[in-house]
Amino acid sequence: MGGSAKFSMGDCPDLLQNGAVVEPNADISGVGVVSAFLLSAYMTFFAVLVAYLSGLVDSELLSLVDRRIFRVRSYPSRLSETSGLCGNGQQRQQEPEKRPSSKHRAKVEACLRSAVLAMSDQQIVTGIAIMGAGFQGLREGTLSAYHYQIVLYLAWMSSSVHLTAITVLASYLKRHRGVMVWRLTGMLVLFVMLVVGLVPTISNSWGNFLWPDIPTNKTGWAIPARCFWGDLRGSVSPDAPIGFIILSISYLWKMGQLFSSSRSAYHRWVRGPIERLMVRVLRFAAERRWHWTFRVLLAPVLPVMVMFEVISSFAASLWLSLMGLIFGTIQVLIPRGQIQSMTEAQEDTWGFGQLVPLILLIQPLGMVLEHVWTSEPHTEDRMELLRYKRPLPDSRDTQCGPEDEPCRGGHQLNQQCFQALLLTRVSECPTASTWPQEHMAVQNLLFSSKLFASLVWLAQAAVVTICSVVFYVDSQTIGNERASNFEFILNTIGFFIGAAIFTILVLSPFSRTGRVP
Repeated sequence: MGGSAKFSMGDCPDLLQNGAVVEPNADISGVGVVSAFLLSAYMTFFAVLVAYLSGLVDSELLSLVDRRIFRVRSYPSRLSETSGLCGNGQQRQQEPEKRPSSKHRAKVEACLRSAVLAMSDQQIVTGIAIMGAGFQGLREGTLSAYHYQIVLYLAWMSSSVHLTAITVLASYLKRHRGVMVWRLTGMLVLFVMLVVGLVPTISNSWGNFLWPDIPTNKTGWAIPARCFWGDLRGSVSPDAPIGFIILSISYLWKMGQLFSSSRSAYHRWVRGPIERLMVRVLRFAAERRWHWTFRVLLAPVLPVMVMFEVISSFAASLWLSLMGLIFGTIQVLIPRGQIQSMTEAQEDTWGFGQLVPLILLIQPLGMVLEHVWTSEPHTEDRMELLRYKRPLPDSRDTQCGPEDEPCRGGHQLNQQCFQALLLTRVSECPTASTWPQEHMAVQNLLFSSKLFASLVWLAQAAVVTICSVVFYVDSQTIGNERASNFEFILNTIGFFIGAAIFTILVLSPFSRTGRVP
């Protein structure tokens, strides 16, 4: 369909039957435009990953999984220095020789924060702009399915950048409400645009590259995207929910972490009731000394506890960001590679429109150099410096180390098995109810168990396996056939749940979680 020809919905039946001739548009799918979006997204993710592995992430953002199993170190933030549930009454001393200088750490964190903020600001504006242009082309019928796919998933890249930035800058955003409001507003606008933008892609006929009897030099990717709006032209793709699920979970997860009210509601109405019910069931069997019944009940309970602990970790946020980035990258690069031979490499030429997006990536580097070369720290840097120089308050340690006995109410628990812990009821704890203290005691005993640690690593293996296979299958089937990823994901999750239950049944008699007192 020629670019000068006026689009009419009446043309859609013929186009869907015979395809159309693709027309290059370097302003949308040019090598410079695509490279700029991808580089910005992956640079931001890499910066967050480095911060996580090098101990630059605030301790309030790290869970017991991060500290006790993945051995990630951090230092207390201003928001996490004083709170606690139960402890051994002793302040954990930092080792001065292992702690980087306050001035150096404050400067490094300021550089990282400035770079991430600069890249995210740049991407949220361009993401909203490119989606707005995409909707205009969709409404007028001037945008092909191929170019609409590029627009949609480049904007997806932009959203991934913001979600990754929020992951590592949560503490900073809480202290700067104006900065947080601006980003939340932009993210919500982009989220709505992406949800609406995904609608045409759920058709089974979307993105067919070639099919039998299609005329030479024509492709299904060149059909105007408008033909798939309002009339799906075929059944709904079984993989259609995946994009909506990844997008929705990512936004709910990341934005929920910014507000203490949402986290409290999650613990009060979701995690707390489920965990209390599981503990009551296990206690019922432990009180009657039904040891094998206890171990059988432990088989489905432990995977649920592992799930709660894993999804609350910072590592899970990184997994979610990486999955979104890879998924979006595949949806951009594979169609572009398929169409490249038909565009005669016109979208690979370097011109003004290709160089400008790449040159704009220098902005984050400028922000970093500003902090590195400035001799006098900015106001915010001075605040960070004071934050790291401030001595830790004399408060109970909120998390027991791996070498500590399970803590609860300032008393040591001498029993070394899960059943004994459940039978020892807690009556003394400076909280409104005994459940927070029991929860802390259960957590510490579980995290001292090699079986529990093995299940956490098994969950990581499940994520890697599912993502690797799904992404590989996607890369081989885009434009040709539907991959049936949704069915594969459900089957794989079922397999790993079964493997976890089998592992618990076999190993629990030899582990402190299932040992007879």
